[in-house]
Amino acid sequence: MSETLLLLLIVVIGFLLVRKSLALMQGEEHAESSARVDPVTLALTRADFLDELRRRVQTGGDRRHAYVMLDLDHLKALNDTFGHAAGDEALAQLVRICRDELPKATIGRLGGDEFALLLTDCASRGEVVQAVKALLDRLRLPVQINGRTMRLSATAGIAMAPDDTHIALELVNLADLALYKAKQARGTVLSYNARMLVDDRYTRLLTRELRAAIYLNQLDMHYQPIVAADGVEQTAFEALIRWHHPLRGTIPPAEFISVAEQSTLIEEVGEWVIRRVIRDAVRYGQYQFGINVSAVQLKQSGFAAFVVNELTTAGLPASRLVLEITETVFLDFGSVERANLEGLRAAGVMIVLDDFGSGFASLQYLRKFRFDCLKIDKSYVHAAGSSDVDMTFVTAITELARALGTRVLAEGVETEEQYLLMKAAGCQVFQGYYFGRPASLPEAVAAPSARERLAAG
Repeated sequence: MSETLLLLLIVVIGFLLVRKSLALMQGEEHAESSARVDPVTLALTRADFLDELRRRVQTGGDRRHAYVMLDLDHLKALNDTFGHAAGDEALAQLVRICRDELPKATIGRLGGDEFALLLTDCASRGEVVQAVKALLDRLRLPVQINGRTMRLSATAGIAMAPDDTHIALELVNLADLALYKAKQARGTVLSYNARMLVDDRYTRLLTRELRAAIYLNQLDMHYQPIVAADGVEQTAFEALIRWHHPLRGTIPPAEFISVAEQSTLIEEVGEWVIRRVIRDAVRYGQYQFGINVSAVQLKQSGFAAFVVNELTTAGLPASRLVLEITETVFLDFGSVERANLEGLRAAGVMIVLDDFGSGFASLQYLRKFRFDCLKIDKSYVHAAGSSDVDMTFVTAITELARALGTRVLAEGVETEEQYLLMKAAGCQVFQGYYFGRPASLPEAVAAPSARERLAAG
């Protein structure tokens, strides 16, 4: 009897030990599984995804793999406006759509708003591009996030193995470069090509040379006149930066400003421009001076304080400084950009909405912020003589602006016909080659407009 009890006791103890061992193993497996998965989106963590990428690329042979980098657009603005819970739900929504659209893809969260997809056995690069485009289109459909209807957007860069490289790390870098290029348009997808690497090296070179140009005084300002309704009286000037490179000659602003915006140099260039224009404005006391301000500058929390301090130091009335922004600036309540503009306007600085009508958010902008002037995009000015629709648009905008107590400026005026049409539509101020080309400030002030030259001739 005692032997039977002893044997039974041994069996029970063994059973309990085995169960405990199994529980420990399951707990370790669960912990390991949890460590491999991002808790917010359920995508693989960065380390585990990259391990999987290396394994697939190294053992893939001639099989074609696609590495896709995805960046959710405007996540910071979403977090700042609606809270981090809404941002997390947007990230989770992105991953769910990736799984729906590309069910065979391996998905990883690299950090923040950046994700990666690994697609195996791809037929062609074009097939991958079309699949990612379909994914981005699906993402733009309205979705409920924390009780609000939103439209999300993402940008993507693609690199292919072995087409572009056999090395996993290089594949990541090439896709990152493609993503970097795609971000210039947002909401798009680009696949890597060799030209991008050449452009990237040129951009890096230009960045170094621009940094030197700031300290070597190679930058200069030209000014284009803005005239009153009579087409003759100069009331203001728009400041336009120029870079006179000692070897390359004049480098267009469109080329180097984008380089500056992609680095921290935009802060240095922007500060240089503001100081220079304020200094020039003090010398010519009867005019207003306009400066184009980028969305990147307005994201700096101390931007408004910097401008006001420069005005005070120079003794220039704030009303003689005009800052021009475009629809790329985020103007929702609580944003740094809006706070900067409200602070500047409260100080007396004039705020202008540039390229009005060229985007999709113009009317929303008028609801969000009180502008002192609207600049009608030059595409409408150029089409006015041949398009009744464009003339109707301009007239409607001038009527709306009048009701809001806002002036309207027609930019890009190149002929007398365009000037007369825009004047008839209700525009009060004008700018364009017809009234004067950009020049040094003394030349711009002294140069007669086309109307004056015609009258004199």
